Amino acid sequence: MSASSPAGLAAGRSVDPARYALGGRAPKLALRPTDRDEVSEALKVAGREGLAVVPWGAGVALAHEPAPPRYDLALDLSALDRIVEYDPEDLTLTAECGVTIAALRETLAAHRQELPLEAAHASRGTLGGLLSADASGSRRLRFGAPHDRILGARFALADGTRVRSGGKVVKNVAGYATHRLLCGSRGGLAAIIEASLKLAPAPEERVALCFDADAALLSDAARWTWLPRLEPSFASVVGPSAAAALPPAALGGTAFTVIVGLEDDRTWVTEQESAVIRALGPPRSRLGGDQVVSLAQSLADLEEREGPRLTFTAAGNTPAALARILGLAGSGRLVFHAPAGRLHLFPEPAELAGCAIAAAEAGFTLRAARGAVHPHQGQPPRAGVLALRGRIRAALDPTGAFALGERWAAGAL
Repeated sequence: MSASSPAGLAAGRSVDPARYALGGRAPKLALRPTDRDEVSEALKVAGREGLAVVPWGAGVALAHEPAPPRYDLALDLSALDRIVEYDPEDLTLTAECGVTIAALRETLAAHRQELPLEAAHASRGTLGGLLSADASGSRRLRFGAPHDRILGARFALADGTRVRSGGKVVKNVAGYATHRLLCGSRGGLAAIIEASLKLAPAPEERVALCFDADAALLSDAARWTWLPRLEPSFASVVGPSAAAALPPAALGGTAFTVIVGLEDDRTWVTEQESAVIRALGPPRSRLGGDQVVSLAQSLADLEEREGPRLTFTAAGNTPAALARILGLAGSGRLVFHAPAGRLHLFPEPAELAGCAIAAAEAGFTLRAARGAVHPHQGQPPRAGVLALRGRIRAALDPTGAFALGERWAAGAL
């Protein structure tokens, strides 16, 4: 395979490699196949030529990653964008990996259904990217992550072999759940071609309550005892700097913003809303309907802002879990989804290592790091998990053709 004439594919499938740079490094080649056969052929040829491959969607999250040691071919899968099968009665859908999240939402909304996962920048973010990042946003605890909602997948291995795992319906439990292993692998194990997913009916009522909160309120555990007893779809804390990117109706002053989202039947939402107001007082603003959908999307978009990012899990599932880190550098730019215990911090580059260590000392577990810090900074490596990842990678990609596989196996993705 050469840069001027990719063997085995029509020349018209070549695209500008500069669009697929990682860490400032563009690949030698970039291809945009239009069907699964061309995906397989591209991988087969790349394997024969010994090229290191990175599968791409829209690059919403991937574009922020550093360059791997070897990066020869970007495989753009965004042209595989068909909805293959949709059964509203069974609440299941099968679609190719290049379909955008916005296109899925539009199709499902016509039947009062949804895929309750938030991917950043949904107008261009793809299903494959959402699965590869295992991204789900603020509603992760209530509705699950992608690895919870995926029923099956078709994917291509490094030698071009196409594999199917799982099925298209909930009751299909035959075989190994390899499709779930691909969620969160960032394209480091295989190229996802198609996926089948569990859907959910749209709720009868949506409400979001927005409150101003200072450090004293956030740290007061007694003020948040109600939260685990209710069933909010999300309860998120946004730092004052990060809150500037929220919709105007949710904006506040210089304090932290607490947003409680309620989605359910109308009677239960009303009861929950009353309980929240009894605990926190009248909200600064109240949003309903599609405004709540837009707000949840904005919270997801905040997670993919440019620059360094540290992602943690917390044992505590109320805003009081933040008590020991509110003075950290970058806390003004934090996003914390309390019920799911998922924290994103956005410190300056020089503050990364210090923030990672301080947050670990405060009880947070570092899950992912973007920037000049090792993902295990401030805590010991999980030797058993890393050994298992190494075996999985060796089984699915024995030649190491997928360029990001080494970082996935090392726990750096």
